[in-house]
Amino acid sequence: MNRWRYFLFILACLSQIGCAVLLTEQEYVLIDRDVEEKATFHGAIYSLPERVSVRKIVLLGSGKIRNIEIYVRNKRNQWKPSKKVPGGIQFPYEIPLIAKTDAIKIIKHSMTGAGRIETVQFYTVADKGD
Repeated sequence: MNRWRYFLFILACLSQIGCAVLLTEQEYVLIDRDVEEKATFHGAIYSLPERVSVRKIVLLGSGKIRNIEIYVRNKRNQWKPSKKVPGGIQFPYEIPLIAKTDAIKIIKHSMTGAGRIETVQFYTVADKGD
């Protein structure tokens, strides 16, 4: 019986340490590379020169837009849906994302609202060693 108490105590301690690591706030760093923007019928494609780990997207613009979707290009050059923001958003707007990609497509499904995206910023997580 005594062994089980020690085991449960150690298990509780390890789970607390694991949860603390997961709940620590991450420091985001702007991906400072040239981004090529290509307009499409419903939105835009933002291409980076190489594959990077994108953890957050910040949309800057004016007005209010609604119904946007974020697609991420994978290693096989296929577009995979990543995030959907159905409601109206006001700028600046942050979208958390976990993707290793070289291109992101933002599609606006609804033309209601008088807003427009002017700048898209891509962020990654800062290394703890820096």
